[in-house]
Amino acid sequence: MNSIRYHLLLVILLFAATSLSCQPNENNSPNPLILISIDGLKPSYLEHTSTPVLDSLITRGTYAESLIPVFPTSTFPNHYSLVTGLYAENTGVISNTMYDSEMDRWFRLSDRSAVSDGRWYGGEPIWVTAEKADMRTATMFWPGSEAEIAGHRPTRWFNYDGGMPYEARVDSLVSWLEMGGDKRPDFMTLYFSRVDSRGHSHGPYTEETLDALTYVDGVIGYLIEELERIGEWPNVNLLLTSDHGMIDLSDDRLILLDDLIDLDDVNVINWSPVVMMQPVEGERENVYNQLKAYEDELNFNLYYKEDFPERLRFSDHHRIPDIIMLADLGWTISSRSFYERRGLLAGTHGYDNKYEDMHGFFLGIGPDITERNRIDSFETVHLYEFMCRLLGLDPAENDGSLSVLEPIIRK
Repeated sequence: MNSIRYHLLLVILLFAATSLSCQPNENNSPNPLILISIDGLKPSYLEHTSTPVLDSLITRGTYAESLIPVFPTSTFPNHYSLVTGLYAENTGVISNTMYDSEMDRWFRLSDRSAVSDGRWYGGEPIWVTAEKADMRTATMFWPGSEAEIAGHRPTRWFNYDGGMPYEARVDSLVSWLEMGGDKRPDFMTLYFSRVDSRGHSHGPYTEETLDALTYVDGVIGYLIEELERIGEWPNVNLLLTSDHGMIDLSDDRLILLDDLIDLDDVNVINWSPVVMMQPVEGERENVYNQLKAYEDELNFNLYYKEDFPERLRFSDHHRIPDIIMLADLGWTISSRSFYERRGLLAGTHGYDNKYEDMHGFFLGIGPDITERNRIDSFETVHLYEFMCRLLGLDPAENDGSLSVLEPIIRK
């Protein structure tokens, strides 16, 4: 994405800005909705690198101070909560790694059979709501979209391929819009992971992570250029989101779990920063009391599942194990053997969503969204109802409220 291309793009954007609100849909059908995730994008990154496309869109669309993720502030729980409007305790997608005692099965991102098994996904994602209403949907990657849920799949969907070039992902989406008629999707997704992966490997605010955002910014520009080319840019509602933020880690902020308890007394379902433990039979109180004795001394909070803070909505599901150990922001809980073999990531997420460093990004622009608008931070769960309204759908049961985002819908 060279400087000449950026300059031409900005001219296109400024010219197109005058037409976004004056292109009625002649068929009186909803305008196409494109949902984009830039995984791991912290709003503050934009203050530290070149993002001319996002900067231009922000000046003309609706931009939130931040998007407040559900707990835990991890990839799969938040992407799936965004499209269902449900907290993790109500979707059952409680982490990127889970164990279900009723199925006696593990869920891991590397396990294709688990990722594509609809039994792991509760609630009704937006593409299912749309398909049930005889709309067409197409997902260019999104957690949950590879599974059949409630008997439905997106009209078009793909197994996740992290190596697929970002421009090729855009080209596929544009080709769907070019189909026209009843073959054209009403709802589409795009997913970009580069900012998140660089944040993990290099840390937030590093040159590598910020360069990744500048690159993705150019890909968004390419999408807009292509939408302009096929005459669809004035007709499309575009939502740009992220699932969580990122914080740097340090060897100076490390807790070794096997220094505190005997690891043979627990099955660790999920590691740092939310250590989810299922004690072996007869060891529940013993493990809890041993860890509780260190709580004031070390940087973590310990809870029985049933005593977990109500505001985090993370206690009412059978996949959540009995004991939860939650690290303070920037702290890591590991085992000695793992730490000696692998060390620490440069950055991570997953912490309490009260921390702004864990918050994500939201920007909406299109013919049905208000212009030049700044709004307060809001919770991810409210986006499902908002998307249903944009598409003219009756929402399934969810934890969000349309009243939160209804003011940014153009009357």
